[in-house]
This record gives sequence, C-alpha cells and structure tokens, in this order.
Amino acid sequence: MKSNKQRRTEIKARRIERAAALEARLRVQDARKLSAEGPLQGLELADKSRLVRYNAMYGDMPDFYLDQAYICRDCGAEEVWTAKQQKWWYETAQGSVYSQAVRCRACRQARRALRVAASAHAGANLLREEVTRLRALASGKPTPEPQAQVEAALQSKWRSLRVVAIEVMGCWGGPEQIAQLEAFVAGRSRGHGYRSWEREAADVATRALARGARVYR
Repeated sequence: MKSNKQRRTEIKARRIERAAALEARLRVQDARKLSAEGPLQGLELADKSRLVRYNAMYGDMPDFYLDQAYICRDCGAEEVWTAKQQKWWYETAQGSVYSQAVRCRACRQARRALRVAASAHAGANLLREEVTRLRALASGKPTPEPQAQVEAALQSKWRSLRVVAIEVMGCWGGPEQIAQLEAFVAGRSRGHGYRSWEREAADVATRALARGARVYR
C-alpha cells in the first residue's frame, strides 16, 4: 500500500506532465477551441471581465490558466500551482495578476503561525497602541500632561508617531502649537533631502495648519 506522501508525489508528477502536454497542444490549437471539446484537467479559462475589475494591466489579459510547477522558496520542494487555484486567486481573492505562487502549503501555514505568535507577543503591537493613545489626545485640551506626551512623541524613533504628534498639535490649534507647526514648515526650506524627516514634518504641519485655519476661522 502506498503512503500519503507517495500518492501526493505521484499526483504532482502527473500534474506536471499534464501541464507540459497541454502547453504542447496549445502551441498549435486555440485554448478556447480546445476547451470546447470538453473539460480539460490542468486548464481553466480566464474570466477577463473579473480580471480587469481588480487589475490595472499593461498588455493583454491571460486567456487561460495552466497548472504551473515551481520550487518552494523556503523548503525547496517541487510543487504545482494548479489552474483552479490560480483562477480562484486572481478572480475571487482579487490577487494581482502579476503575482505567482512561491511557497508550498506547509511553508505558508508555518509563516502564518509565526505571524500569529509574533502578534500575540507582549509589546508586538506597541506602536499601534501608542498611535491610538496619542490620537485620543486630539479630542482633549492641551493641558501640561498631554503636551508632555506629544513632546515625547516628537522625539520618538518612529516617524509615524511623530507624524501623529504633529497632527494632534494641529487639532489643538492653540498659539503655542501653531508656533511649533510654523517652525516645522519653516524647516522645509533648509536644503534637506527629499525623503528627510524635516520635509515630511513640514508637509504634515502645513496640512495641519490648513485644517486648523478652516476649523478656527
């Protein structure tokens, strides 16, 4: 009696052979005419109306999907991405038509388990928690304690936290905060690089001042 592993290996081998035979036939015969002869294992016709709905493509949409052999990026096992799986991925899951399968099922499950374990680890969501806490200050008043929290956030190693701190200052809109925002804007003209923090802070401060002008007008 064959083991499950042996059977899976044989199924993969048959799929690879079937895909090669289909490719040979498609060199001399149109896929839709070939499909009209009856259902073909290893070939699925593409629904272009669904593809164009989810993809901005350069060039022609695929007419069909074929079973594809590939090597798993993590474990090196030979796998097959079936035509049915491709059709589901592109047309139902709305995956990019330029994406390809790169990992086997076992390795995908292992990576997913690692992500779940990492997110459950204490402190894994610290940045998100800090951002949420900081945003909540915008609806209050700039009393000394919230101001101290915003000033601390402006010194953070995380750019996203600094951006939220500037946005909170814009929501407060007091004279002290406006002066700080204007200082950020002025810092943009000091020759910093395109991706520098000074330029980003100036852009965020400009938007914050514009929103504040509309609110407090």
